[in-house]
Amino acid sequence: MTGTHDTPRSVAQAPEDLHAHNLPLKKPSERVQMDAGRSASLGSPDDISFLRLPDVKLMSGLSKSSIYALIRSNSFPAPVQLGPRTVAWVRSEVQQWAAKRVRHHRVLNTRGGTEKSA
Repeated sequence: MTGTHDTPRSVAQAPEDLHAHNLPLKKPSERVQMDAGRSASLGSPDDISFLRLPDVKLMSGLSKSSIYALIRSNSFPAPVQLGPRTVAWVRSEVQQWAAKRVRHHRVLNTRGGTEKSA
C-alpha cells in the first residue's frame, strides 16, 4: 500500500465484473479445493465425503432457498443428517447432479430447444 486510501490486493483476484458490483469474493473450502480433480464416482465406502451448505452453494451456484426448493421437488440431492443439528451433502451426489444439469443443457442446445421453468 502506498497511500491512505489504497486497499490491499488479495492473492486471488476476482473477475472485473465482480469488482464493478462490489460483490464479496467467494472461495471454496480447502476440502473443495483439494478434491476439485477427483472423480464423481465412488470407488468404495471409504471414498465418501461430505459437503456443508456453503460448499454446496459454491459448487451448484444456487442459493440456500433454491437448493431447498429443488430438494422439495426431488430435483436436488437431499442432505444426510450427521447429528442432531448438522446436515451435509454427499459430494458425489452433488457432482452427479451438476454433471446431469450440464448434459441436459448441452442436449437442449444441440436440439435448439429451451427448458421450461418449474
